[in-house]
Amino acid sequence: MSSLLNYFSKYPLSTNQLIMLVALYFTLVFNFPFLQEVTSTVLALENYNLLFLATVPVLAFNLCTLLFCFFSARPILKPSLICLTLISSLVFYAKVSYGVIFDYGMIQNSAETHTAEALSYLNWHVTAFFVFTGVLPAAFILLVKIKHYPRLMSLLSRIKLIAISIASIIIIAAIFYPNYASVGRNHRQLQKSSIPFQYLVDSIKYTRDQYFTEPRSFNTLDSAPRLITSDGAQKKVIVMVIGETARAQNFAYNGYDKPTNKATEKYGLISFEKMFSCGTATAVSVPCMFSSLTRSNFDKIDAENEQNLLDLVSLAGVDVLWVDNNGCKGVCKRVPTINIDVKSNNPLCDGDYCFDEVLIEPLQNKLAALSAPTTLIVLHMIGSHGPTYFRRYPSETRPFKDDCQRSDIQNCSPETLLNTYDNTIAYTDLVLSKIIESLNTLPEDVQPSMLYVSDHGESLGESGAYLHGFPYAFAPDEQKHIPLLAWFPEQRSPYIDTTCLQRHAKRDTFSHDNIFHSMLGILNVDSTQYDRELDLFASCMSPQTRDGTRLTSNNMSGVVNYSTK
Repeated sequence: MSSLLNYFSKYPLSTNQLIMLVALYFTLVFNFPFLQEVTSTVLALENYNLLFLATVPVLAFNLCTLLFCFFSARPILKPSLICLTLISSLVFYAKVSYGVIFDYGMIQNSAETHTAEALSYLNWHVTAFFVFTGVLPAAFILLVKIKHYPRLMSLLSRIKLIAISIASIIIIAAIFYPNYASVGRNHRQLQKSSIPFQYLVDSIKYTRDQYFTEPRSFNTLDSAPRLITSDGAQKKVIVMVIGETARAQNFAYNGYDKPTNKATEKYGLISFEKMFSCGTATAVSVPCMFSSLTRSNFDKIDAENEQNLLDLVSLAGVDVLWVDNNGCKGVCKRVPTINIDVKSNNPLCDGDYCFDEVLIEPLQNKLAALSAPTTLIVLHMIGSHGPTYFRRYPSETRPFKDDCQRSDIQNCSPETLLNTYDNTIAYTDLVLSKIIESLNTLPEDVQPSMLYVSDHGESLGESGAYLHGFPYAFAPDEQKHIPLLAWFPEQRSPYIDTTCLQRHAKRDTFSHDNIFHSMLGILNVDSTQYDRELDLFASCMSPQTRDGTRLTSNNMSGVVNYSTK
């Protein structure tokens, strides 16, 4: 160490030199994907300007220089540059390895990630990458000797550097503004790849929203929702299963050529083939699907501070239970919840995760003690969560043996990666079959049903993209097109026409926007928040059900009114 210090002490740098050197590193290394994307975009234009293209790295260098100048005070210079270098190295890795962009949504998702999930991304590949692109440059910044000048001289030197950077930016903008404006407007995703600007801006926004925003008062959407039942009516049990990272195209129900749904095929599940998610990350999609807000106006803070689906149906008298194997993102905080303990001695758990079969026992315990007229049980799976797909299913259950048992999935062959992911879908299907088996054991005077919907999809290397969490506007369909499956046993579901539902499921397009209203409808909860137009079951509900409840609609208000004979 002493010899290394002596070596660096022979070549001291001024503060300005260190700032420019680090700015150059950020421009040429961390922003290489950004420069590559800009180059591809510009060269694809019918008329492009090579001189404009040449100014992009110059602009990036000057912007980095200007940013680092704000951290040039002696006590914070090295700590700030080291911190930015280490963080940028990880963001750079996510970009080049998975195509992941660290915008507001990804920062929110990362902040809400538990330890086991974060550690699943740790492997030799990311470690080596982090050491070479982050730790070694950070060590250089730490060890290099800084030449210090009198304060006035140092201040004037810094002002000069800032002035040169600003002047360079202004000159480039003045000459090539039309080019930058055109490319920027038509390819907004490009700016999200710039390091460290995008993640710094969105980190500040996230911190502001989480810690420096005045607490909002809780918004009661409906103070008197009402569960409609009639004397002698059969009990109703609905199990709602929230999948994780499952994409529609890998379900045999949707035409996939591999048998990923063999376990449930005998039960006649209805697949809604054109179903889309509200977001591309759990932190958005789960709160969104339980909210009355739609994707177009969804705001996570608004959703957190108002009644959600569970609040409304619980207030109406539905017996609600949430069983969690993946984190409920605040949705379940006001209803009874069972959190699966990954540290338990359960053979289905390994200390970090539990296989989703662990959800069956608490489900069966609840089914054995039904007391309310209507019960809603929500099971939140860990499903197909990556990148450690191979840890989502017991080895003995995998139908596709040639899988990829590693977390650096970008180094798997396309065939083995797909097999690994398909094994997670097949295992999810197995768990769904066990849920249905449990529901089928209920007495004849109970009407059971099951709904399965994923939170978002997943990229598996298509166009170089992996995982999920991309900005929705730029996300590929693999991350947005999701499965929605429904099970209504015909002999025990007289209130719904399954043939009609099958027809709509194949023909119509739906999204998470429909979940809130569809669940209110199927649970027979009368609420001011219900919109029949968004209830995907409404057009197939029998006008006269066995328990004597009649369904009518007020088309003017979009609210469903219930009346009994």
